[in-house]
Amino acid sequence: MRRITSPPAMRVLLICSSVFLISIAASRPASAQAAPQQATPGATRPPQAPPATPNTTLISPEVTADGHVTFRLYAPNAQQVALHSEYNGMMPFTAIPLAKADNGVWSVTVGPVEPGVYRYTYVVDGLLAIDTRNPDVSGSLNNVQSVFTVPGADFLATKPDVPHGSVETVWYHSKTLGSMRRMHVYLPPGYETSKERYPVFYLLHGAGDNDDAWTSVGHANFIVDNLVAAGKARPMIVVMPAGHISRTFSVADIMNQESFTNDFLNDLMPYVEKHYRVIADRPHRAIAGLSMGGLQTLNIALPHLDRFAYVGIFSSGWFNGSDAQFVKEHGAALDNASWKKGLRVLFVGVGTGDQVAYPSSQKMVAVLKAHGFNVEEHQSDGGHTWVNWRNYLNELAPLLFK
Repeated sequence: MRRITSPPAMRVLLICSSVFLISIAASRPASAQAAPQQATPGATRPPQAPPATPNTTLISPEVTADGHVTFRLYAPNAQQVALHSEYNGMMPFTAIPLAKADNGVWSVTVGPVEPGVYRYTYVVDGLLAIDTRNPDVSGSLNNVQSVFTVPGADFLATKPDVPHGSVETVWYHSKTLGSMRRMHVYLPPGYETSKERYPVFYLLHGAGDNDDAWTSVGHANFIVDNLVAAGKARPMIVVMPAGHISRTFSVADIMNQESFTNDFLNDLMPYVEKHYRVIADRPHRAIAGLSMGGLQTLNIALPHLDRFAYVGIFSSGWFNGSDAQFVKEHGAALDNASWKKGLRVLFVGVGTGDQVAYPSSQKMVAVLKAHGFNVEEHQSDGGHTWVNWRNYLNELAPLLFK
């Protein structure tokens, strides 16, 4: 078993890479099979338990109290196995080799890892695979990844003494796109048994992910649960839509957000306001997003600022000079004094180590301030990672609907 100490943070990229995951089946070596037995005439043969193999007994991942994590995979016929994970804040992820034992189990220990929730996959002879011993997974645009948790981040923990809301997977028909679309909707504790109406918070994911990401790896539902239980945030409905309009992943699709914006304003929001008990006015409506979702937030909220009183932008901004184009197209909205008056929070969070998003975020802040916006800046260490995005959500949610 190899032991790897967490390497220092490296340059990170803005847009997450899409990964296709192929699950592998572990085969049992012939030596582990039970030898056939001769039947005794007239005797009843008792049921035989299948012989144990490392694949039926190994634990993966195994997290120790000091934050070290051991990954194991039974693949006796594999020639090479490596680990890809976001635990070290690097993207694209650096491949970490696993070592093979005589019993066919590959393993590696990494850490100590900062408390939090992280995704990972194996690379087995060039093929990407989830961890077959771990039932916790996170969906993305075109893939599935395994998930592990290092305890210690209290604000995102699943606590037994805290009332928990529910998360629904909801399909709706988009007339704009001519297709069925999916979203995840968080409902606060007590929603099902009350008649109360709630403020609504639209929370957008980043490129390469889908509407599952903010709950499976972002723990948005648990973050809000804990804040509400502590009296730090108001109970709210959180709507997490699918940010991609197709299964195709390209920079061009990410930068061209007109179709997504139209679906959001003309189909998704009306569906939410019809089917859920939301307070459908500006003071009770918020929107925020990370990376690509931050760009979508800018495209949705600023030209329609009469609909949103709270706006959050995580690790994002305008890119490739598109800030000038945006100002050219929406200058009147940016300079609308009455809209600014009703904007209660404009939150911008970014990591100082985010080598792509940090410069774009700073340019965006300068443009917003030049047009008279009061920007609340939250800078943190690190880069383009879920560690930062969960923290930004934890900082923004208490500011909403006050």
